Amino acid sequence: MLHIRLLLVDHQTLLRESLGAMLGAERDLTVVGCAAGGREAVDLAVKFQPEVVIVDADRPGGVMEIFMSLRQAAAKARFLVLSSHDHPALLQELLALGISGYLTKSVTVLELVTAIRTIASRDGRVVLSVTRSSIEALGRPGDEGGLSRREKQIIERIAAGLSNGQIARRLSISEGTVKRHVHSIFVKLGAVSRIDAVNKYSEVRAGGGNLYESAS
Repeated sequence: MLHIRLLLVDHQTLLRESLGAMLGAERDLTVVGCAAGGREAVDLAVKFQPEVVIVDADRPGGVMEIFMSLRQAAAKARFLVLSSHDHPALLQELLALGISGYLTKSVTVLELVTAIRTIASRDGRVVLSVTRSSIEALGRPGDEGGLSRREKQIIERIAAGLSNGQIARRLSISEGTVKRHVHSIFVKLGAVSRIDAVNKYSEVRAGGGNLYESAS
């Protein structure tokens, strides 16, 4: 049985402690730390290197700053964001940065535990529990799949047959950043491979055609 180390980051003490107790009762889950955020959360991430970090999106000041700090502190961790609401813009931005899950706080404990186990399996799946309108907002026909400017740059270079390393050098970014963007592109386009992603991008961008096959 896969044993999963968890770090919980939530600014509300009662919710943080209650969630920690419930998750810690699972045989395959160990809560290695609970923090309100800030330096304490980063120190725990560095010390324990958890497999999964659960972050509260409703914190004062927003989730992005603490997320970026934690991602640097625990580079191999999978991140699961919990929120009272499903904000399409925030969801899109977090997906682009490589989160593995975004759940509203209306989910059950069983659904949360299942999401944690799915994320920890490291098979590339992303777990979302949001409304249909939020999913649709990630990529509608006519808006180029909801891709960001950087993601469009990357998908166009994928279409040209470049590897992640080559793309990183062309755009002067790290290969890890390219991989996170590719992951986000797959999620937004519903793609299962690089060829599939390019073909689907071509369809929403030009109303048809096969960009991958036409690239040389």
